[in-house]
Amino acid sequence: MSIVLVCDGLLEQYSCHHLADAWRLAGRDCLVVGPRLPGDLPLPNRVCDLTLHPKDLLGSTVLEQASAIGLFLRNSSEIQAITTGYRALCRSRGLCPAPVFSGPLIPIAGDALVEAFLERLCCDLVMVSGDDQVEQLGAMTGLWPSELPTPKTMATGFWFPSQVPKPTTQEPLLVALLQKDIPTHLGAREQLIRQLMRWAGEQPEWTVVLQRDHPWSPEQKMTTDDTICPTNLVAAAPEQMLGLLGRCTACLTVSSPWSLAAMQWGRISVVVGDYGIHAEQQTTNFFGCGAMHRLRDLGGLNNLHQLPCVNSGWLQSIGGAIQNGPGRLLEALDALNPGSPPA
Repeated sequence: MSIVLVCDGLLEQYSCHHLADAWRLAGRDCLVVGPRLPGDLPLPNRVCDLTLHPKDLLGSTVLEQASAIGLFLRNSSEIQAITTGYRALCRSRGLCPAPVFSGPLIPIAGDALVEAFLERLCCDLVMVSGDDQVEQLGAMTGLWPSELPTPKTMATGFWFPSQVPKPTTQEPLLVALLQKDIPTHLGAREQLIRQLMRWAGEQPEWTVVLQRDHPWSPEQKMTTDDTICPTNLVAAAPEQMLGLLGRCTACLTVSSPWSLAAMQWGRISVVVGDYGIHAEQQTTNFFGCGAMHRLRDLGGLNNLHQLPCVNSGWLQSIGGAIQNGPGRLLEALDALNPGSPPA
């Protein structure tokens, strides 16, 4: 029997491979299922063990021999539909369904955390990143009626390796993580890039890398054709993001969740605070991080060395303190399914 991990996006696919790699080292069989991702990718392009769209799962035999099923899908309604359909099929065949688990893979808080939990009430287990999220959900559900079934919750840490993959470069290097739709203000992304271009031109001893944190088309240009870029400002090649975050001097972003890797690995971090703490900018997830700064207050690349460190208490509480998330999750799944032999 195998643990089946179902994914449909870049972060989701990387996370499922991260879990599967750890569990296979522990002697468990795992199957990562998902569609092929189009375009150039910022992460290593690992093909799923089975290339299949999640909507086609119930029409296949993939779940019949599952010891546990992880659903990591961007559309939460698909989690409900697959879980309900799978359990109905098991009842019709007289089978005991395997435990279903899911969770928001990135640290979220407040209304976003509550919404993510409510969307996964159909699951047997909901995983969150840190103990802080577990406490928030406990406070929310503490007065719910006992007859209302709620999934078990547990903290499993971050979705990337705890240890830095490469040492810091000797040359000053800034990695700017650019998101697809954030900042949402018209022209704000272009304005941010122009600011980075000015800094690069003023301090040529630095290298500034523009790194998309999402898939992109090879035809998409980072800047307009009539823009003259400093030679020390470059666009990242595909599949280079983790390596760059591992060896950079500093990381700058509006709200990319991948900036947490730079924080965890001890890099100087800048969360651009020009757009405020708003849900549409996803900056609410960084409230309390101690790394939010306005661009105009920074004054140039060399001043990054003077910035305070990320709030370590905040980082630890949202998942940084957990070093063996896959192992903890595996123990919890075994406890939910004691009649099943180890995969």
